[in-house]
Amino acid sequence: MNAEKAAQLVMEPYRLEGFDAALRGRRLFVVGVDAGLRRFAALESESLYRGKNVLVHGDGHAPFTVGRRKWDAVFRMKDAFDAQMIATYVANAAKPVRVFWFCSGAGHDSMPRALWSKWVKQDITLIGCSEGTAPLAEWDAIFFPHSCELATVERVLSARGVGGTLLTIREHVSELAASGAALVWSNIDGTDARGGLYWYDPDSVADISTGFTRIEIGQMLEAVRGWVVGTN
Repeated sequence: MNAEKAAQLVMEPYRLEGFDAALRGRRLFVVGVDAGLRRFAALESESLYRGKNVLVHGDGHAPFTVGRRKWDAVFRMKDAFDAQMIATYVANAAKPVRVFWFCSGAGHDSMPRALWSKWVKQDITLIGCSEGTAPLAEWDAIFFPHSCELATVERVLSARGVGGTLLTIREHVSELAASGAALVWSNIDGTDARGGLYWYDPDSVADISTGFTRIEIGQMLEAVRGWVVGTN
C-alpha cells in the first residue's frame, strides 16, 4: 500500500489519520472472516505464541477456515451454562488469552455482557468477527476490510450512533481504497465517547495460509465419500 499517499488524504473539514494503537487486551471487532483470522494471528505472533486461543460460536456453523485452525478450546454458545463454562475456562487459562468469537449474523449470536465486560485489564483479547453484522458490545475498535462496501460500514457504525462521522469522508472512500488503505473506527485512548475514523494498512497484518494440507484434503475426501455412500 502507498502509505504515504494514504497519510496525505486530507478531508475537509476532517483529516483521516493513520491508526496506531496497541490491541492486546482490547475488545475488537473485525468485518470479514479472513481479515479476522489475520488479525488474530498477528496478535498471537506479538505474544510469541504464548497463552491460549479460544473459539466461540453460536448455533450457526463457523466457516471451514475458522474450524481448521488450531484452538486450545472450542465452545458453542447456546445458553447461560455455556457462558459460565466459557467464563471459567478463560479466567483460569494461562494468559494471555485470545478469544475469537464468530458471529454468523443469524440472530443467535448474542454476546453476554457478563462475559465481555469482565475481560478488561486481564490480558484477555476479544476478537469478534462476522461478514458484516456486529453484535452490540463496547468495542474498542472495529476494523473494516479493504474496499469494504460503504453500506456495510454505514450499517455497522450507525448501530453505534457514529454513522454521522462517515458523512464527512464519504466522497473520499474510493480514493482511500485506491491507495490500498482500509477504514477502522476506534475509541482507544479517545477523548470523545463516539470514537473516530482512521485508516490502516491491511497488508501490514500477518497473512494466513489458505492452502490445505494432505491430511486435511484426505479428511475432506473421506467426509465426501461417507456422505455419498450414505445417500445411496
